[in-house]
Order: sequence, then structure tokens, then C-alpha cells
Amino acid sequence: IMTAQGGVKLTQGTAVLTGDIGEYNTKTKEAVVTGNVKVVKEGSTLTAAEVRAYDEMKRLVATGNALLVHKDGTAAGPYMEYLPDKKYAKITGGSRLTNKDAVVTSAVSEAFFQEDRATADGNVHIVSETRKLDAVSDHAVYYGINGKNGKADLIGNVRAVQDGNVLTGNHVVIYMDDSAMDTEGRSKLVITPKKSTAPAKGAN
Repeated sequence: IMTAQGGVKLTQGTAVLTGDIGEYNTKTKEAVVTGNVKVVKEGSTLTAAEVRAYDEMKRLVATGNALLVHKDGTAAGPYMEYLPDKKYAKITGGSRLTNKDAVVTSAVSEAFFQEDRATADGNVHIVSETRKLDAVSDHAVYYGINGKNGKADLIGNVRAVQDGNVLTGNHVVIYMDDSAMDTEGRSKLVITPKKSTAPAKGAN
């Protein structure tokens, strides 16, 4: 076991792991780095209070304000498992996924960056200020996490509010680009009429 303090830097292939304090096991090839930890690999950056690296940095476990920046999106949470080669991340204990279109929060999420999709489970909440959208559900599959062609497939106790209109049901699909929604099964739509700004007839 090798230990190091102050400006620790561990390089493995194209991955670079840096932090304040490091420990590396030459037999198991496992590393633990704490304090201002940063991992950079092929355009993705992971920061956290602590990162444990396994299998020559093919599997990373980040704890303490873990934040992964990948292309046009981010994934964040208190505990994250990240596989850089597979471009896959699993966040537990409260997840937050963001891109230019929306913010998706949930209890647990999985991000498949190569497939440009993510799954979210437990208290799913999607907010898009640009689309004037606020939606909740039990489960969601979000396509377009890299920032293009966004689509959200919401399942279970869905309630979507857009421009004051409320759509509820068990299965709702939201298309972010054209602000359209599809629904399956029993659903209910409440439309809020837009207030007219034109003066009433006969007004001076």
C-alpha cells in the first residue's frame, strides 16, 4: 500500500485522478483519494469529497457532493457509481440530472450517456423553465440527457403542468422540443383559458 498527501495525482490510461490525500494498493489496484477529488477522462469530469477507484479506474465510487459533468448534461448526488468506459452512472440517496432543457430530481437515477437516456425512480420531479413545464411521477425514462431531442416517459401518478394546463394520468409522454404530450389509459386534462388582453367592446 502506497500513501501520499498534498497534490496527489494518479494516472491510468486516459484517466487522471487528483486530490489531497491518496492511498493505492498495488496488489488489488484499488485507490482511495479524498479531499477536492477530481477525475478527468475523455471529456467527462467527476468531482467529489472522496473517490474509490477499482479495476484500474474502470469503476469509480464517489461520495460527498458527487458531480459528473458530461457533454451538455450533469449528474449529481451524495453517492454515485460511475463506469467511465461504459459512460454509465448510478446515483442513489437523491439524484439531480440537468441539461439545457430540464432538471430531473428523484430518489435514484441511472444515466446511460452513450444511449442518451436516463431512468429515474421515486419522487420524480421534472422542471423546465424554458418549456414552462412542471411534472411529477413515480418513474420516468428521460431521452435526450445530452441536450437534444428531449422526451420524458412518465409512469405512475403523473401530474404535468404546462402553461397552467394540468394533465394527470398513469402514463404520460412529454416531448420537450414541441411541448406536446401523449397519454395512455385513463387521464384527465384541465385547460386554463388564457386571459384576453384586448379591450372590451364599447370601451373608450
